[in-house]
Amino acid sequence: MANFVLVHGAWHGGWCYRETADALRAAGHAVFTPTHTGVGERFHQSRENVTLETHIRDVCGCIEWEELDNVILVGHSYGGMVITGVADRFSDRIRSLVYLDAFVPEHGDSLNGLLSKALAPEIAAQFLGAFRGTALQDHGGLMQPIPAEMFNIAPANRARVDRLCRPQALATFEMPLLLTGAGDKIKDRLYILADNWDPSPFRYFAAKVEGAAGWRVVKMPTSHDVMVDAPEDLTSELLKLA
Repeated sequence: MANFVLVHGAWHGGWCYRETADALRAAGHAVFTPTHTGVGERFHQSRENVTLETHIRDVCGCIEWEELDNVILVGHSYGGMVITGVADRFSDRIRSLVYLDAFVPEHGDSLNGLLSKALAPEIAAQFLGAFRGTALQDHGGLMQPIPAEMFNIAPANRARVDRLCRPQALATFEMPLLLTGAGDKIKDRLYILADNWDPSPFRYFAAKVEGAAGWRVVKMPTSHDVMVDAPEDLTSELLKLA
């Protein structure tokens, strides 16, 4: 049986995978949903100097101290930055990588830099202005969550998502990811594109990897928070990897 490590995106926490994790465990798999420093139940650890490196180490720590191998590593949204860094360090323990409506960075990329590549200039400027403006002027280096409605999350789930998301350090979005290339030897990669919201930067990444060696692309007619709005469909797709 497989070991699933489900990595959440910005402002969220391990809570967002609750239904998916339950379903995967019911199928007999081991599932881990680590929460990044400074959000979710770890919001009390929030501070402006939390970085992308902090979050990579959070997930590496889960894999190392749970003594996991044969890992199917899933990263949602910002979590794509995190799992790419983890894969670079623990490639011998990871069987498959799943980018769930997520950023797919290369060496030297930051999330904010990738937004400028993936969105039209005027839209990217709006996002980046919101990121830096709210974080630096009003919230001590922490960026407020983007409202669930902007990601077209189902109305029935919006209040829960808005209630549980927490501000995240701007530094996590601006720090470049440094890679050795060791993660390139992981050949089984899946990109899941949430195909029911816009303006989505993730169409750029799905198009970029479609047809590339080792990659498979799947589209789901759901909001950006696939694991919240369509946990059954996500579980079904992940079980194919197991």
